[in-house]
Amino acid sequence: LEEDESLGFPKSGDLRTGDVVEHRVGEILVDIGSKSEGIIDSSEVSTFDEDILNLLAVGNEVTVYVVNPDDRNGNIILSYRKAMEEEDWSMVQELLENQEIYKGKVTGSNRGGLLVNVGMLRGFVPTSHLKHERLGGGPRSENEERLRANIGDAISTKVIEVDRSRNRLILSERAALKEARAVELNRLMEELEEGDIRDGRVVNLADFGAFVDIGGAEGLVHLSELCW
Repeated sequence: LEEDESLGFPKSGDLRTGDVVEHRVGEILVDIGSKSEGIIDSSEVSTFDEDILNLLAVGNEVTVYVVNPDDRNGNIILSYRKAMEEEDWSMVQELLENQEIYKGKVTGSNRGGLLVNVGMLRGFVPTSHLKHERLGGGPRSENEERLRANIGDAISTKVIEVDRSRNRLILSERAALKEARAVELNRLMEELEEGDIRDGRVVNLADFGAFVDIGGAEGLVHLSELCW
């Protein structure tokens, strides 16, 4: 026991930093300062893309998660993915608390919304939190097709719910857009001067005039100021 303690014997659930020492067929060995190297096994290595494999090149220092400190063959089983997930859960909690905007890639869709990668985690953007342009307002089948068309796009979102126990991460594109517009509005109001000429886009009509977006702010052109 004293020897194990001196060697820093790992426990299940530990996060350890170590050096990648060898790539075997389907396995990666990492020295975490214990009596033997830990193993990232083939079931996980087979899911890694080229970018992750480059991060796990021999000689690189990496953070790993201890899955099993002593399996039936006496090996220390490690996980790189779980370690990254641990760090990503901490990151999304900070994003939630600080209300920061996160830009991620859309990786999938269903009739309820879009799936967005946040590091190793998968976030969900419900249709009620997507900007209107992504939705057709038509039949369900048409909306599902419009949602699928967003796969591969990068979108800006805000974290609005984190429930790690349920593996639940909810994002909102509308909340991110609202903040971005507020920032743009403040900037625009500081630089606008009476007499400026601006190009704009009509975004709404009312009995008393037209609302025009001039790049971050909507202004009213009163009926009395409209020509034929």
